[in-house]
Amino acid sequence: MRMLEQNRCDHVPQTKSNLQHGAFVPISNGEKLNVSENEEVEITVRDPCVVSATATSDEERERALRELIKSWQQHPLRGDAPRLTRDELHERR
Repeated sequence: MRMLEQNRCDHVPQTKSNLQHGAFVPISNGEKLNVSENEEVEITVRDPCVVSATATSDEERERALRELIKSWQQHPLRGDAPRLTRDELHERR
């Protein structure tokens, strides 16, 4: 959770939460959240499938991009691949 009025404090409190019965319930990490009762907060839900970038330099980013392009070149999409039907595209398992 992040306070909307960031100028009120130097440290923007963050916590993880579980969704329980339609409400986000904070997971205690031992740190007290300096948030008043009924205070409006901003909640950001992150996609667990999206991994944050770990490159710390331009050289690392360039190397990762070269590796990605090399992988694409080694495993190209075939132009003669079978076409999926609408049902196959939307198949749920």
